[in-house]
Amino acid sequence: MSEHCYFISAGELRAIVGDDTDHGAGQDQHSGIWFLTSVKEKHTAVSQGNGVLLFGGHRGTKPSIRRVDEVTVELFKEATDRNNFVETQGTYRLVAPYYIDYEMTATAKPGHRAQARTSFSWCCYVNSPMDGGIHFIEKGIWTYYYSPVHGQGAMIFPTDLPLEGREAWGREGVTTLLDGKRGFHHSDSGHTFDHPFYFGMIRGMMFQIMADDDLGFRFFLSPSGAGQSVIPGKSSPAWDFAWEVDALKMDEPRTLRVRVAYMRPEATEAVPNGYAADHAWIEYQKFREAFKGQSSKP
Repeated sequence: MSEHCYFISAGELRAIVGDDTDHGAGQDQHSGIWFLTSVKEKHTAVSQGNGVLLFGGHRGTKPSIRRVDEVTVELFKEATDRNNFVETQGTYRLVAPYYIDYEMTATAKPGHRAQARTSFSWCCYVNSPMDGGIHFIEKGIWTYYYSPVHGQGAMIFPTDLPLEGREAWGREGVTTLLDGKRGFHHSDSGHTFDHPFYFGMIRGMMFQIMADDDLGFRFFLSPSGAGQSVIPGKSSPAWDFAWEVDALKMDEPRTLRVRVAYMRPEATEAVPNGYAADHAWIEYQKFREAFKGQSSKP
């Protein structure tokens, strides 16, 4: 019998990576990281029964899963008509001291119907933060953002992306959903980000997501996307992101590289005040250096 999930451990982190088998939410669709803890925080960062780094192309599609090594698990979906004959492979690797390094590679295969752009998206259903907002840098200034209503003001685009470079719906500047026919992320927050990273706080732990594509990356949030919270009167948010890719070419892989830093921001020599924002900036610089020359662009 094939396994549906694997436990991996490195540095401060412990995780379970699984396919889309139901593991508590009553749904067969949450493929990705099912469970994530740190030696510095005993409760999982993942909302119960859900997942983080949950790729839409592997959600409810019965992807195959395999252990690559002691710290790495891979999810794979073959090219079919349902996914427009695009093969997708997601690799989850724990790296000391407190990183999840994730790569998703998409490859067009015979039968693929060419289109000008392809959109990929990921959900990050986090567990019961006291504050569901996120932090990022906008026009040189640290910005905090929280939308209290699901589907209103969700999307945050890159600052350097011209308006005409956005998706068609993103050029309209619509901040509310009037017809109910669009995805919740099709509502523009009016904010932009200078660098492709953001973070939120979960019980004093910083959960930071970084990507290696400045203009193709976007992020968006829902205050209630992850459902119930253990905190009375609150819900768990979704801190989601997306990737816009120019036309895929046959048998030419395209890869997005993402790093999650899940750590407790404490006073260090580099950050004497222990501020999460200062830690986040340093972590982003480390990420850029680590993946220098490995661009997501063709």
